[in-house]
Formats: sequence, C-alpha cells, structure tokens
Amino acid sequence: MAIKLNSFLEILQGGAPTIRLIDNELFEELRQQGKAHWQRPDMAVLTTAYLDRTPLFYAEFGKYLDCEVVHFDTIHEVTHKQYKEKGLLPPFKPELTAEYDFKEIQQKTYYDIYINTEAMHG
Repeated sequence: MAIKLNSFLEILQGGAPTIRLIDNELFEELRQQGKAHWQRPDMAVLTTAYLDRTPLFYAEFGKYLDCEVVHFDTIHEVTHKQYKEKGLLPPFKPELTAEYDFKEIQQKTYYDIYINTEAMHG
C-alpha cells in the first residue's frame, strides 16, 4: 500500500529533524551512472528543510505533499570543521548548524525521503 508524503510526515514526530526530499527516479539514474551514493544523493535532492511544520516548511514541501513515498532512510553525516582547509568533502548543507559538535568534527542527521514525483506531472 502506497503512502503519500503528507501522511508520512504525520508519522515523524518529535524534535525538528532535517528532512531531505529526494527524487527517487533521478537518484536511481545517477546511482547507475556512479554519480550518487546513498550518503551523498546531492544532485537528486529536491528540497531540504527542518520538519517544524511552519509556513516556511510548507512553502518548501507543499508541492510534494501528494507524492508517493518510495523509501525512507536516516543518514548520519560526519564532517571535519576545517573541511575546506584539509581538502575534505564538504557537508551537504554547510550553512545548517550541526546537531552535534565535537572538538574537530560535526555530525548531522538527515531523514531522507525518496519520493515518486509522477503525481506532480499529471
């Protein structure tokens, strides 16, 4: 049985996790080309926002609420604070505040929701 994004978001309760909506079809194409990895689906990310159910959240996610959820994953991203200086991979969204801050590393947790965007096209 398929579940729509709107209903799925009602299941996620507590805190304000960072939600990444991912175009599942595009992600699969990129993955097959070796351009995407489950921890770095960057090019297939449609939008990112905190799950805080404010008007800004619904402005970001509103057009996707009728899309079918295909897959859900929790991703823990660990990066070094001085990633630029050390030539390391940058965090997905460097401007977002880390949820956990250690002496030299930062950890961020994303709730990745892979959706089928066919509902948006007709």
